[in-house]
Amino acid sequence: MSTMKRKFRITDDGPFEALRILASIGIALIVTFIVLAFVSKQPLTDFIRLLTYPLSKPSYFGYVLVKVIPLTFAGLATLLYFRTNLFNLGTEGVFYICGIVATVFAINPAFMTGNTVIDSMIPILMATLFGGIISLIPGLISIRYKADEMVISLMMNSILFGIGYFILKNFLAVGGVNGTASPNFIKTARLQNLIPKTQVHTGFIIMIIAVIFIYVLLYKTKLGYAIRMTGINANFAKYSGMGAFGMFMAVHFLAGALGGMGSSVELLGMYQAFTWTVLPGLGFTGALMAMLGKNDPIGVLIAAFGISYLRASAQLLANDLPYIDIKMISIVEVILTLLISSQFFLRKWRSRQLLKEEKKNG
Repeated sequence: MSTMKRKFRITDDGPFEALRILASIGIALIVTFIVLAFVSKQPLTDFIRLLTYPLSKPSYFGYVLVKVIPLTFAGLATLLYFRTNLFNLGTEGVFYICGIVATVFAINPAFMTGNTVIDSMIPILMATLFGGIISLIPGLISIRYKADEMVISLMMNSILFGIGYFILKNFLAVGGVNGTASPNFIKTARLQNLIPKTQVHTGFIIMIIAVIFIYVLLYKTKLGYAIRMTGINANFAKYSGMGAFGMFMAVHFLAGALGGMGSSVELLGMYQAFTWTVLPGLGFTGALMAMLGKNDPIGVLIAAFGISYLRASAQLLANDLPYIDIKMISIVEVILTLLISSQFFLRKWRSRQLLKEEKKNG
């Protein structure tokens, strides 16, 4: 047992985990430089500028911080799935449909009290609750019919987007507006500015609370222990008497709730109205945050900051350096996803091979 504890500590929250996260950041920077070398005549100079530009003005750095928020929520949601060996990419659909739910409450004076704290919390709480409930569906289907979690989640993304867009177009859209958009959110429903002369809003505090909550849940509670042990060895968790069904449902509810919260916080903090006509693209990004952060809440926050920093810097530099834009960072993200996911699948394949060898020898 002592050997298992030592191994577990190194794997989950020892100093080696911090080194792995730092190594992931280093790989991200190396990949960024390599991509930049293909598009720039002076890659080293542009690379240094890319790394320092957001620090040149408080408003630029504030732009980085607000971009961290949705990535962190998406990463936290996906982290819970990955911790239980579920490859679920349903955060995109949850973000979209929960944005619709938040909008229904944020544009309706009947739900407003005139108090900015209460009025902003109502749509956030309703979106959080709805996200948790709607995310139980793929969990139930997966457990009941032994269906592939990834396939179900990808199908749910399309279904939720279709339902959400139908509601937006037929019930929420304002006539005469160019494109498809809801009425403006009521002023008291929007999140308040946190740092003057920047776009940073109180959603940043909500994000930090969410990170702390997931950290405490994973490392200080019985449910968190069950989640972590299931991720390490599902059979161990089952034979230890942990209720698999209840735990999986709890994971789906919490992950969906985080997606709903992230969606509503992003909308009420950064938008005047609901204007999303496509999926926000946070399913795969959430997976990247979870993998870069080594399935640790603090690691996810660090990974989200790193990717947000690169994204914000590229967008801010786009006017001066046209070849540096969000598309270049997207290439970096795709390469990182392939590198990290290949390690994940190779490790899983290796584990299966070892089990087969053990059965033969046993």
